[in-house]
Amino acid sequence: MKNMTAGSVFVLVLLLLFTNGCNRGKITDARDGQIYQTVKLGDQTWLAQNLNYESDNSWCYDDDPANCETYGRLYNWEAALTACPDGWHLPSDQEWATLIKYLDPEADSNAVGVESEIAGGMMKTRGTFESGTGLWLSPNVGATNSSGFSAVPGGARWPDGTYLVLHMHAIFWTSTEYDAETVWFRILDYGLKSLYRDHSNVTKPMGLSVRCVMD
Repeated sequence: MKNMTAGSVFVLVLLLLFTNGCNRGKITDARDGQIYQTVKLGDQTWLAQNLNYESDNSWCYDDDPANCETYGRLYNWEAALTACPDGWHLPSDQEWATLIKYLDPEADSNAVGVESEIAGGMMKTRGTFESGTGLWLSPNVGATNSSGFSAVPGGARWPDGTYLVLHMHAIFWTSTEYDAETVWFRILDYGLKSLYRDHSNVTKPMGLSVRCVMD
């Protein structure tokens, strides 16, 4: 950039602000004072970080508070339903579908399995854990975070208290039940740029990540 004029630098700064700043914001959770980044995607505004509000039936991965700071807390489904700050809520399956369709107009909102071939990469943070440049295991396929959603691989907690898949998967609750035991969820994988919609093998007592959407 040493050959750029002052005027061209000013234009570049404006461009960066337009592309990376105008859809961003922040909120403060009045309950505990935590500050969260937000991102506007289409007509929806989402938290751009995993929720980290301490409540009953929520946990830090491996019971380590440092993991809560990095990845947010893991909530069982009942806790997730009421965990979001005032003015925000746990998104429904349809609200997730709206987000994914905004990112990828070719997405299949009714899929059980691959909902979008590309949205996962658009949502995952960049870099790899092994290189010290990110949180996802290598190769973190297709990760650009072009959406600004900033998905991090917070793993999950089984009902028996076992923690698993940190650095590998970001798994998010929806508020929509599939049946008495299971719920629709979304999952992103370190080895894929796709995004999955499913309800199997995840039961309500499990601990998963929460993203809130504005009312």
